[in-house]
This record gives sequence, C-alpha cells and structure tokens, in this order.
Amino acid sequence: MEAFDNAWPFHAPEQGVYNQKTAAENNRRNILGLIARRRCLTQRELRQTTGLQASTIYNIVTALKKQGLVREGAQIIADRVGPKETELEIVPDCLWSAGIALDRQGHRLTLLNACGHTLASEDLPPGLPNERLIPTLAERIRRCAGAAGLTLETFGGAGISVPGVVDPVSGTVRISRSLGMKDFALSQPLSQALDGPVWVERNVSCGAYAEQTVGTAREQNSFIYFSLRLGTDRKPQMGMALVMAEKLFRGENSAAGEIESLFTRTPDGATPSEAPLTTDNTEAFYQTLARRLTAIVDILDINCVVFACNDESLSVERFRQLEHNLSEGLVPVPTRRVQLLRSSIGSNGILIGSALLALHRGLELYRAGQAE
Repeated sequence: MEAFDNAWPFHAPEQGVYNQKTAAENNRRNILGLIARRRCLTQRELRQTTGLQASTIYNIVTALKKQGLVREGAQIIADRVGPKETELEIVPDCLWSAGIALDRQGHRLTLLNACGHTLASEDLPPGLPNERLIPTLAERIRRCAGAAGLTLETFGGAGISVPGVVDPVSGTVRISRSLGMKDFALSQPLSQALDGPVWVERNVSCGAYAEQTVGTAREQNSFIYFSLRLGTDRKPQMGMALVMAEKLFRGENSAAGEIESLFTRTPDGATPSEAPLTTDNTEAFYQTLARRLTAIVDILDINCVVFACNDESLSVERFRQLEHNLSEGLVPVPTRRVQLLRSSIGSNGILIGSALLALHRGLELYRAGQAE
C-alpha cells in the first residue's frame, strides 16, 4: 500500500497503461464525481472544469442519464444570452448507502439516498460485544432500510468508520484500543451478510471526507483535519487526517494521524488522554493543544486546519484564542496565512463521511457495472 492513497472516489488510478480506453473511463468517472459532489451543476461548468470538448461532456452525461444515475433538475436563472441551462443532479432513489460510526460510547448508523440526504438514523446501545457486531449491524441496517421503504436491490454499499488503525484494502481493523479489536475482519463478513460492498476507513478519514464534500473544506484541496471528541466521561479522543491535493496520507503502516502521544501532558502534569476535562484543566489543555497543533502545521506547512470538536466549553472566545495562539506560535514565514476553520458538522462528520464514501464509491461501481 502506498503512503499516499487515492482514498477519495473518482480519482484516476495512476498505475497501469494509460491509453485511449483508460482516458475515456477516467473522464466518465470524473464527470460522475463532479456531479455527485455538486462541484459542477451544468454541462457548461463541466466543460470549464475538465477542459473536455462539449461533445464529450454531452455523450457522457447522456450515458449517465440512460443508466438512471443522472437527471435534469431545475432551470437555472441567469442573465447570460443563449439557451437556458438546467442543473444536473443525481437521481435520488437510484441507490442508497449506510454509514456506521463505531465508538466505545455506542455505535451509530445512518442511511443516505443517492443525493446524500439522510433517510434514517439509529443509535446502538454501548457495550455490544464484538462477536455480536456483524450480525447486529446487518440486522439493524436491514430493519432501518425496510422502515424507510428501501430494498437491498438498490443498496450501494456501507461505510464503517473505526477509531484506530485499519487496512482499507482488506477491510480489517488492525488495532483499535478503544474498541478492543485486533486484526478484526469487518468488510468481508458484513459484505456477505448484506450481499453488497462494505468499506472500512479510519474515523478521521471519514470526517475529512465529509468536510471536503459538504463541510467547511469544500474549497480546500489540502488541509489538516483535526478531531477532538469528548465522551460522556469527558475524556478526550484525538485524531488527525492529512489531505494533500485531495489525496489522503495514510503512512507506510496506514497509521498516520495517531497523535495522542503528542498530548500526553499539560503544563500542570495532567494527562488529558486519561483524565476528563474539567473547569480546572480545560484552559491548560487548550493551550497545550495550540502548541502541539502549531508544531504539526510547521512540520507539514499546510495552510488550512479544520477543527472538529464536540466540546461545549469551546466557546467562540476560546476558539479565537486557540486560533490566535496557533498563528502566534508558527514560524513567521512571510505571506503565510494559516486558516483555522471550525467544522460546521462537528463529530457528526465521521458518521456522515462514512456514508458518503460508501455512497460515492457505490455510484461508481454501479456506473462501471452498467457500462460493461
């Protein structure tokens, strides 16, 4: 597995022989991706973004319509002279996907239609034994789908987010201390139970994908995704994902972003990863966080950090102080401007991202299968 991985759907593979056939396939994949992620709304925008000829765009869009994946939407009101344009959109009921966020505080499930709209959600009670995980997830997904009027015939796939280190190729949890898993197979048994594709990703990878698709990082090609989540015991769980040119950096062992060791001590000696945040140690914790985050930004030289947090004590004033401390601590490179963006979807992005990854990969699998 390469350190930099094409984690996001619709990216052209870089290996193999590049010829006219693969170029045409890449064009189809990219067009579908731009429409599904709402990057381009019209054929004119698709031409401007991709540089492809109008006839090529027209033929690809026509094929996607025949496959039942894309349709004409509302007419766009514009002052420009010429034929009126209509929006291109994914057909909402062509596919649906499931997103599963595994967490020690209780697993969560959501179902999305092909446009990414939530159809159903459910929380699973904490304490579910790992040996019961696969049959329970399969049963809950089937039950939620049935209640929402969905059938497995249009099931596009499921995405599972995991706090820990995963092998996304085999769909195995290599190690997750919070879940008590080691070399735990997820993808294959759940795929068999649902008779559909299942993808397994680190939770922060899913969060980063949600931010880039529907969150605050939509305009960013490269950014750091930093997740701070407090459980009901207010013990922090931290993780990081690095996206560069829309590629996820996994590392040599698919373990990039395991950063809790950087935050083991606050100035007063407290251990945030073990001790809950209180009114007495919260200020010191965020001061330490700013210093560690500054070091990460200096090392990577990335100009955008998306900060996802569910801590209600992180007020607007405290967030601005965090932003100030980050900026002041950086190496003063001329013209450098680092953005610290607060996530608009917070820790829910992990769940949403797992479902979106499955949805978009499912759309591509469906398109490729129908084209054969």
